[in-house]
Amino acid sequence: MNVSGAGRLGALTAGFAVLFVGTGVNFAFGILFKPILGELGVDRSTLALAATASLLVNAAGQPAFGALVDRFGPRRVILASMALMTVGTALVSRVNGPWQFIALYGVVAAVGYTGCGILPVSIHVSRWFPEERGFVMAVAACGFSLGHLAFTQVAARTATVVGWRQTYVLLAAVLAASLVVFAFALRDAPAPADGTVPGNAARRRTPPAQSPAGPSLDRRAALRTPAFWAMTLGLIGCGFTDFLMTTHLAPYATDLGMTPAVAANAISLWAAANVLGILAAGTVATRIGTRTALVLTYGLRAAALFYLPLVREPWQLYLFAGLFGATFFTTAPLASKLVGQLFGPVHHGAIFGAANLFHHSAGALGSYAGGLVFDVTGSYRPIFLVAALMVVGSACVTSLARRRGSTVEQSGARPADRG
Repeated sequence: MNVSGAGRLGALTAGFAVLFVGTGVNFAFGILFKPILGELGVDRSTLALAATASLLVNAAGQPAFGALVDRFGPRRVILASMALMTVGTALVSRVNGPWQFIALYGVVAAVGYTGCGILPVSIHVSRWFPEERGFVMAVAACGFSLGHLAFTQVAARTATVVGWRQTYVLLAAVLAASLVVFAFALRDAPAPADGTVPGNAARRRTPPAQSPAGPSLDRRAALRTPAFWAMTLGLIGCGFTDFLMTTHLAPYATDLGMTPAVAANAISLWAAANVLGILAAGTVATRIGTRTALVLTYGLRAAALFYLPLVREPWQLYLFAGLFGATFFTTAPLASKLVGQLFGPVHHGAIFGAANLFHHSAGALGSYAGGLVFDVTGSYRPIFLVAALMVVGSACVTSLARRRGSTVEQSGARPADRG
């Protein structure tokens, strides 16, 4: 495959931009939660069902969209999905009740977001950069965090001036304009000369790959190992707290008497810290080992969550946002790398996808549980304590994620700790 440097740079830029726009629009819900709540006149747990439904759709849709990308290529899937997300986002501005909002944001727009999110973008990038996936995927993934940062500010300011409904009209217009640009800028990687799928050619020309711990395992074999479940139980705590915070941090800040602008600034700081966390994750994992880096990431998140109930002033909220943000999406590349080290590269996507199903399902539960606990107790503090304890558990079980029975480990080495 003869691909120019300009072509690769354009592909990476397009992948970054897709995540920037799609994630930014999707995550604007958190900063708009309180205004929507006030107008629709429902309790927090009911409105949080929109985020719960969105996460469940995202989790369940991963295998289907993976198959669609394999068949039609990332470009077609991303463009069609962003078109659906545009329609769903525009219709959100017209809802008259909570169940319409849940159906449009939590199902229609969520299906669209799943098809233009991290899964198709990661495949798009890996096919353009088959030998350099780690670094370039980290660069593309920064679009996820920077979109979160930018669109939080846009949504908060627009909602203050024209309300949440017109804000969703604006967000739909941004998606529509981006769709036109991506129709010209987004291109699938050219097929290699041997006709194999881009990014998979090397796999087909070489003998079955091995992980540092031994031969690669398929998904069924991996699911029978304690290592898979140790890692996945850790991701359950991660997902629960990820989406507890994305849905409820802004309402919590305004409950404390802080302005929507302060809440938006905290979320933007969180997203900025996440960029640094993503870029630092690879270097840290190389120095101290992937599993150890993931355990320490969970430890930092637990400390941030134990601190959150003590927050009273804006600077304290900003401190929490920086600490939590450094861990937010940082766990994804670390967990993905750990999967490769534990089970090998051949079935990496299928195994990591299975683990992510639990992560996203736990995220759906965390989003709903935050609203339910507030409705019952009048406070978020009990659920924040539960969340902190869950992440302590994530750190503990992840430390046990070792592939047993391999010759490497029997000799005393710890393959999953290698960078």
